[in-house]
Amino acid sequence: MLLSKLKRLKIQEIVRRISLNEEVTLKERIYVEQYAKKNSTISLWLKKATSIRRYGAQSKGSINELIQSLGIDGLDGENHFNPNKDEIPHWFGGSPDWIKRS
Repeated sequence: MLLSKLKRLKIQEIVRRISLNEEVTLKERIYVEQYAKKNSTISLWLKKATSIRRYGAQSKGSINELIQSLGIDGLDGENHFNPNKDEIPHWFGGSPDWIKRS
């Protein structure tokens, strides 16, 4: 899905405000979510922004910074996969639609 420059800049501005924990309207959040469902890049931007908002920017070169840059849940110890308790299909059950199609 290609975006016009204007749409991309609008989405990036909303995502930036999310990462800084600044005010974002419900309408703006829905706007970004609609594109994130269809576009893996926007989904990654949104996950990274949410992680930065929750945990702050992580130290350069740390494993947490890598996890955050990849948009992977896992900075919170409760989100870590436990092979003794968790099953792979359930672990990825909340993934965006584009991952489920892969």
